[in-house]
Amino acid sequence: MTYGEILVKALTNTLLGMGTVFLVLIFIAFLISLLPGLTGLIESIGKKKTAQTAPAEKPAAASAVPVTPAAMEAEEELIDDLELVAVITAAIAASEGVPADGFVVRSIRKSAQNRWKRA
Repeated sequence: MTYGEILVKALTNTLLGMGTVFLVLIFIAFLISLLPGLTGLIESIGKKKTAQTAPAEKPAAASAVPVTPAAMEAEEELIDDLELVAVITAAIAASEGVPADGFVVRSIRKSAQNRWKRA
């Protein structure tokens, strides 16, 4: 094959690949544009099914303390911190080869040394 034939073949492959990608992207954009209309249809179908299957229930009594978004965020952040502490504790226990029952994590602070460079 000559250099020109190779170049034409490469250009053809490039255009076919890029064309395919753009056609798929256009199709995905079309599907996304349909979503707002479909959500209303799906919600109405869901409401019909719940109205047919479940009898009218009494609403639950309102709690004495209203839950604010800030309180929910603080609780979520605390849960994430507890999960982080559990993971760190498990990693230390695994590296030391001892059970994690005796460990107590009092504080977490960044080390001045970067030991990951040696890994």
